[in-house]
Amino acid sequence: NPYTFAVKGDMEVQAQFAANVYCQVQLSAAANGRLKAGGGTYVYNAPVQIEAEAAAGYHFVKWTDAAGDSVTAQNPYTFTVQGDVVMQAHFATNPYQVHLLAEAKGRIKSGDGGYAHNAAARIEAEAAEGYHFVKWTNAAGDSLSGRNPHTFTVTGDTVVRAHFAANVYRVSLLAATANGRIMSGGGDYAYDTRARIEAEAAVGYYFVKWTDARGDSVSAANPHTLVVTEDATLRAHFAAKAAGTDYHRVRLSAEANGRIKSGGGEYAAGTQIGAEAEADAGYHFVKWTDARGDSVSAANPFPLVVRSDMTLAAYFAINSYAVRLVAENGRIKAGGGIYTHGAMATAEAAADGEGYHFVKWTDAAGDSLSGDYAYRFLVTGETVLTAVYERENLTEPLTGSEQPPTGVETPLGVYYTEGVLHLVNLDGYSISVSTMKGERVLLFMADSDNAEYAAALPAGVYILNGAKGKEKAVVRKFMVK
Repeated sequence: NPYTFAVKGDMEVQAQFAANVYCQVQLSAAANGRLKAGGGTYVYNAPVQIEAEAAAGYHFVKWTDAAGDSVTAQNPYTFTVQGDVVMQAHFATNPYQVHLLAEAKGRIKSGDGGYAHNAAARIEAEAAEGYHFVKWTNAAGDSLSGRNPHTFTVTGDTVVRAHFAANVYRVSLLAATANGRIMSGGGDYAYDTRARIEAEAAVGYYFVKWTDARGDSVSAANPHTLVVTEDATLRAHFAAKAAGTDYHRVRLSAEANGRIKSGGGEYAAGTQIGAEAEADAGYHFVKWTDARGDSVSAANPFPLVVRSDMTLAAYFAINSYAVRLVAENGRIKAGGGIYTHGAMATAEAAADGEGYHFVKWTDAAGDSLSGDYAYRFLVTGETVLTAVYERENLTEPLTGSEQPPTGVETPLGVYYTEGVLHLVNLDGYSISVSTMKGERVLLFMADSDNAEYAAALPAGVYILNGAKGKEKAVVRKFMVK
C-alpha cells in the first residue's frame, strides 16, 4: 500500500483495515495516592476509564498530560484513545477545621481554625478568675487530655471542648473572746459561692461585728453572708450589754437571686441601722417585706430605728436589656428588641441590593464578634451590634470558563469550572467561601503546591475571603453556572 497494477477492464477493489493495537495508556500517580484502574494497551478508538485513589488524609485534584498541563478534574475519567497517552494523577492535602468550645467560666485562647491533614494543632484555654482548667473533651464528651496547652495531630474535622471548675477556698471562723461562740459557716467553699456565717453571744453579751485577718471590719450583720473569692479568716466580736438597756434582734433574709449585705444582728433599743441587700448579676433589688409579707420599703439600704425584734426579707427581679441592631450598607433581617438577662438572642443580617456582601458582626467598640450572618449570643447587658458589609470587587464576576475572562486583571483571584475551584496566587492564604447571604460553604488553607480544589458547588454567586497574616484581606466574587 500503495499498490500498482494495469487496468484491463472494469474492476472493484476493496481496502481492508484493522484497528491498531499499539495505543499505550501510561498512568502514574504523584505522592499521596495510587492508581486504581485504566493503564495498559488499547485498540484505536476504544473507550478507556482511568481512576486514581487518594491516600488517607488526601484528595484527588486532577489529571495532567505528559507536558504537565491539566486535562481534567474528573475521577474516574473516561475518554476515547486515539494514540499513546501519558497521564499523571495529582493529590492534595485535605483541609480540616478544628473548632474549639469553652464551657462557662473560661475562654479559648488559641488554636481554633483550619489545618492541613497531619498538621500539629496546639490548643490553649484560659480559665476565668476563681476557676481552673480541668480537661479537653471531644464531640462525644470523651476525655482527651488534662494538659493545657495541648498538642495533637489533625486527621479530620475536630470539635474539642475545654472544661473548667471553680477553685475551692477555706473559710475559717473564730470567736474573739469567751463571751460568744461560732454557730455555723466555716468550711470549704467553691469560688463565688455564698457562706452564711453566724455567731452567738453568751448571756449578758451581744454580737458586735465580724473582722478579717487584718482586723478590719467586715460586717455588723449576724448572720452574715460572705461571697467566697479567696481563703478567708473571720473573727466574731462581742460586747457586754449595758445595764437597764433593752436589746432587740433584727433578722434579715434574701429571697432568690440576691443576698444580705449588712444590717442583721442584735442592737440596743433606739439604734439607727441601715439594712442593705445586694442583687446577683443580672438582677436588681425590688423591696423589703416584713414577717407577714407586707411591703415595707423599696429603699436600699433601708434606714430604720430598732424598737423591737424585726424580721425583713429582700426581694429581687431579673433585669431586662435592649438589643439594638445596626446595618452598614445592608439591612437587618431579624433580631433586636428587649430581652431578659441570660436569654439567647439571634441577630440576622441580609444583603440589601447588589454591590455589597456581608462580612461580620461587630460590637459597640467595633470589635469583631462573628462572621456568621445569623449570630446567636447570650444577652447579659445593653447591646449594640453592627452588621458590616463590604463593597464587592468592581471587576466582573468570573463566569466559570477555563481561564479568567480576557482583560480582567487577577493578580489574586479565583474561578470555578468542572467541579474545581481554581485559585490564582493565593497560596498560603486561609480561604473562606460563602454564599451571598453569608452562609459559609468552604473553609481551608490554600496549599503552596496546589491551586486547584475539588468542590461541588450549586449554581450561584459566591464570595471568597482570603486572609494571610497581616496582609490586607482578599475579597473576590465568582460565579458557578
